[in-house]
Amino acid sequence: MLNVVRAGPIFRVMGMMDEHRCWEIIEAARADAGPAWADLDGRLQAALVRHLVTLSPAEVARFGEYFRALQHRGNRVDLFMAAFLIHHGCGDDSLGDFCAGLVGLGRDWYTRALRDPDALADHPAVRAVAAGQAGISVLLTEGFRYAPDRAPQKLTGEEYDGYYDTGRPILEQDGPGPGLLPRRLPGLAALFPRQQQYLREQYPQLTV
Repeated sequence: MLNVVRAGPIFRVMGMMDEHRCWEIIEAARADAGPAWADLDGRLQAALVRHLVTLSPAEVARFGEYFRALQHRGNRVDLFMAAFLIHHGCGDDSLGDFCAGLVGLGRDWYTRALRDPDALADHPAVRAVAAGQAGISVLLTEGFRYAPDRAPQKLTGEEYDGYYDTGRPILEQDGPGPGLLPRRLPGLAALFPRQQQYLREQYPQLTV
């Protein structure tokens, strides 16, 4: 039986995949994807799949569980507001893609964004969107989001059915409680004033 110990909000599985190893793989894929913002999703997806196919199917499955847990941490109202401003609107699917995009920025920016979503106003990709130099969907990385499901298909030649999923819980905490809202994002609001007005009209309870 695997030895499972707590490691902050994520369980660590000794001798297999843990959060640190998960981030090592993500950071390597991010480096391989390069600095350009055009087609970031496609390049991140391809790079991550290349790294994952060097692992066993069980390791890929466990990576996927950590990967999804990292994304789930971003399923918060304040980060929804940030995604809404940057991407000119945001639905449930778009928020999931945005959370994957935050992971794809690397551990440093991911941590900064979860600590304070308004920190994204200083990210080069976000500033490029505001300046019209990058597409508004630059951080909506749907392909990257599902890359761990593609890797087992390449390893086995069969459609991934979740056979190797361990079923062990990873996530211990969700987003902030209602006491942290409404939340103001002055940096992002200054970059996207029209979207801030639209956000205020659509979700006044978040911006009062």
